[in-house]
Amino acid sequence: MKKRHIGHILLWVGLGLLLSDLIYRHGIELLKVPTSSMEPTIHTGEFVLVNKFIPGPRYLVNDPDRYNRLFQTHPLQYNDIIVFNFPEADTIVPHKPGESYYLLRRQHPGLDTLLTSEHWGELQALEVNQRPRMIKRIAALPGDTLQIIRGQLHLNGHLQISPKQANDTLQPLAPGIPDPYVFPSSNNHRWNADNLGPFYLPRKGDAIALTTDTYPLYSRIIRVFEGVNLEQRSSFFYLNNRPIKRYTFKMNYYWVHGDNRPRSFDSRYWGPVPENHIVGVVKHR
Repeated sequence: MKKRHIGHILLWVGLGLLLSDLIYRHGIELLKVPTSSMEPTIHTGEFVLVNKFIPGPRYLVNDPDRYNRLFQTHPLQYNDIIVFNFPEADTIVPHKPGESYYLLRRQHPGLDTLLTSEHWGELQALEVNQRPRMIKRIAALPGDTLQIIRGQLHLNGHLQISPKQANDTLQPLAPGIPDPYVFPSSNNHRWNADNLGPFYLPRKGDAIALTTDTYPLYSRIIRVFEGVNLEQRSSFFYLNNRPIKRYTFKMNYYWVHGDNRPRSFDSRYWGPVPENHIVGVVKHR
């Protein structure tokens, strides 16, 4: 075989591999679902196709000031099933990769000692695109005010009935019983998984007033997801040591639930999903 023909073959093989890699990274990906949180819609171990063209291939995901999408075919909608990087995985415990560091911190006040005594390893920081991925259903969109009342979701004051959640059989917790493992992990709000809110879901460009009531709800969003040096000192707030009264959001935020809600670790426990964490949409029967 002539060298020229071999060169052509190698060129086409190289182009094919490059195209396959681009499709995998920015187009379509086959994903195995590891948990039961989306049952009965999607079962543990089932494979699903993730369409990254919706909401669009993302880039600069680790920089909230420059993050964007190459293009957007159409916006995310209510009830879309999405794959996203787990927002609470900015920090992980190496020998417990499947568990939330922040949940472990709440469960074990002496976590720093356990890291050594139980040989869990030193804490590691992960960029957005390195974080483990989850699959859930969009329950609320940016700009919505959501509230869960006795286990039922209300958006903007209206009760939402989802057939995917019609089989929830567990009895709801009573209102006013605070759960430290429920967003925003603040006893002052006295929220639990069945009685939560009202909570306004930030939309890019929205400004909120910073108060002692709103700060626990939005502090992690502002400091961690938006990368802003925000501090509370008594009842006053400082951005890079300059006093501020309002904050304007850089990104959109989404609220997600698992269809198997009694057994789903979702936004009720760790809060909103920033738009730069969203990988793509799953089209399912």
